[in-house]
Amino acid sequence: MTEVPLAGGHITREVVRVGETVRRTSHGTSFAVRVLTYLETVGYEHAPRFLGVDDHGRDVFTFIPGRTTDHPSQRAAGAYAAGGTMLRGLHDATAAHELAGGRECVIHGDPGPFNTIFQAGLPVAFIDWDSCRPGDRLDDLGYLAWTWCIQSQGRVPVAAQARHLRELRDGYGEVEGDVLVRAILRRQTEIAETERANLQDPKHTADRRSHAKWAVEWATADRQLVERNKEQFLAALE
Repeated sequence: MTEVPLAGGHITREVVRVGETVRRTSHGTSFAVRVLTYLETVGYEHAPRFLGVDDHGRDVFTFIPGRTTDHPSQRAAGAYAAGGTMLRGLHDATAAHELAGGRECVIHGDPGPFNTIFQAGLPVAFIDWDSCRPGDRLDDLGYLAWTWCIQSQGRVPVAAQARHLRELRDGYGEVEGDVLVRAILRRQTEIAETERANLQDPKHTADRRSHAKWAVEWATADRQLVERNKEQFLAALE
C-alpha cells in the first residue's frame, strides 16, 4: 500500500500513513503501548489504538482523521473546555493504577495542540504518546494550558487568551487560578532550561539544536507574557 508521509509535532521523525493506519519508527515505546492498551480497555476515546508492529519493525496505530492547530482561529467554540475534559479523563482513568507507578496518574507529557487532532475545530484525540509517564496532574495541565492558551506570537489579544484559559480550566475542573498560573510558569521555565541545555549539547544534530533554540525563545517569550499579564489571567480564573 502507498505510504504517505505525515508531518506533526516539533521534532522530525519518520511517520507515515498507510491506509487507515499510522506507522512510525519505534522509539522504545513499550510503556506508551501499555498505556494505550489500557486506555482502550477502559473505553478512553481520545487516543489512537495500538495495532502491533509491521514487517519493518514500525509501531502501527489507528489513523485518526483531522488536523492539528496552532492558532485560536482554527478552533471552534467549546474547544478549550473539551481539551481540558479530555486531559482530565486521562488522569482520572489512570489515577492509582499500577501504570502510575505510585505517582498521581499517567500524564501524556506533551499534550500541546500540535499533538492533538481536531475535527471541525474541536479536539478529538491526543497523539504522539512517546512522552507519557507516571507524573503529577498539574505538570500536564500546566503544559496544556500554556500551549493551548498562551501565545506571544499570532496577535491573539491577552483578553482572549485569558478567556480561553478559563474555559480550559473549567473543562478540567477543580483547580484554583493561582495554582494553575504557577504550573504554567513552572512548565515554561522547565522547558526553557531543558532546551537551553540541549542547545549547548554537541551530541545533538544541527536540526535538534535548531529546535532547541526555537523552543528556548518560545518558552521565554510566553513566560514573559504571563508574567506581564499575571493579574489579568488570575482575574479571569476567579
